[in-house]
Amino acid sequence: MIRASLLDFLNTGCLGPIRPGATMEEIVALLGEPIKTIGEPAPHATQLPYWLYGNLDISFAQPEGAATFVEFLQIDRPGQLRGASRRVASRLMLDLHGFNARSRPSAFIRAVDEIDRVSVCLVDIAQYPAVTVYVGEELEINFDLGAEDPVETLPSLVEYIRALDSEAAWTDLYAYDPRCRTSRRAREETWPGRDAPFTLTGRDYLTALER
Repeated sequence: MIRASLLDFLNTGCLGPIRPGATMEEIVALLGEPIKTIGEPAPHATQLPYWLYGNLDISFAQPEGAATFVEFLQIDRPGQLRGASRRVASRLMLDLHGFNARSRPSAFIRAVDEIDRVSVCLVDIAQYPAVTVYVGEELEINFDLGAEDPVETLPSLVEYIRALDSEAAWTDLYAYDPRCRTSRRAREETWPGRDAPFTLTGRDYLTALER
């Protein structure tokens, strides 16, 4: 049984020896065969391989002329993450350090050792109220508000952040290999500058909550 720490994952993007960039063979050696697979390896793939292990999903990249590797690790269905630890795959136990589906974005930000690596976007890809916490370029934590109306202009920042932090629900957590196009990079490349008014540092997010 592999034991990993959610705190370490927030700071390193790795679940013990399970890491973005690992090969398929390394993942099987560590975790065994997945519960379910989507897609298939090259050269016959019509969809990139995606493996499900429980609360852990693994997506693979297949660069032309190179070995297949883990594009990202995803922890999902946080409603199932209860207690001191959770078996997120048959061979992987994750120590939760008090985190669960009700944990606030601010709690995740405070858990990052280097606060200056953290930035926060206050809308989702469709401009609805949401929180995405980025740690560096490779890790993101998503929270959904279930709002019915998009946000066109930034409301009063302090009140908006307080509402988001108290009401947004944790949905998933991704750790990407640095060679891959992260969702953050995709947003910036597709809509350059669009999310700038809704993005601030992790330090400024926490400061707004303290006012």
